Amino acid sequence: MVAAWTALAGLAAVDAVWLSLSRLSFAASNWDSIIRLVLFTAIAFGFCGLVSHRLANETDRVGSALREGAKRVELFAVAALAFALLAVTVIAYCCLGTAAALPLQDARLAQIDRWMGFDWAAFVEFANSSALASWLLVKAYQSTPYMLIGTMLWCCISGQGERLAEFLALSCITSVGIAIGMMILPAAGAYPYYHLPFSAYEHFGAGSGMWHHELLMALRTGQTTVIDFNVPNSNCLVTFPSGHTILAIITTYALRGSRWTLIPALIVNGAMVVSTIPHGGHHLFDLVVGGVIAACAIFFVRLPVSVRRSGLAASGDVGLASA
Repeated sequence: MVAAWTALAGLAAVDAVWLSLSRLSFAASNWDSIIRLVLFTAIAFGFCGLVSHRLANETDRVGSALREGAKRVELFAVAALAFALLAVTVIAYCCLGTAAALPLQDARLAQIDRWMGFDWAAFVEFANSSALASWLLVKAYQSTPYMLIGTMLWCCISGQGERLAEFLALSCITSVGIAIGMMILPAAGAYPYYHLPFSAYEHFGAGSGMWHHELLMALRTGQTTVIDFNVPNSNCLVTFPSGHTILAIITTYALRGSRWTLIPALIVNGAMVVSTIPHGGHHLFDLVVGGVIAACAIFFVRLPVSVRRSGLAASGDVGLASA
């Protein structure tokens, strides 16, 4: 969790400094949401601590089950607090970055796609040719929040505290990658760039890849000067790199412990990654960079584990190193 809290604190510090220098302001209602979050988390911690203390010496089946249940609830409270605070810092950063109104780079992203031999418009039309395939891809795209919450719940219910900490660290570190990426190649998305006729993507819906565009333009032009978490699509301002691709990779990685969780995650998240092009409106290069960010974050998080195990193996404690 050190990596997670460090990355989160770094993003929060950048937000605080940038906000003080920006023309944007922080909506008062945001503080109400943050205070409620901290309050509910404190209540959960207090309740779990009380249960654990009262049942610390219980050895019967019911007492042990309640004590373990309290530990699981405490794990989820930590995860919910960390991820909610991460969402706050990331949304604030994205609003600040969008309001900076840097030149949009969609033409360059489209050029990179063509250089890779990818025809974005042709792919969207091909995916749209099947109503069933389009419907499945839309549902896969919409599964992202459920996969996210489900991954954290599974780690908590199964008592995998270390795996949960790893997932939270990956979420925070990849958010730093997203924050850097969106400033290097700010983009509005493929749909605003290509201007496809509705008939080319009608099975994906009229709002595909465009639900963020109104707020994006309002922040860029100064029509909106308030960071308000209650505004629809305030969490969808970034198209480069692809956050959905990153979440697909790290949630699948977090569920790798069993084939009963890994295989469904691979199927759903694989479809979700594909859907980010015709429904999410991403350029292909958005996905590529998102995948690179996720891979680098996994390597960074796993590196201390590898170093620790190498040190234990060198000291002769092979059994503990492989545990």
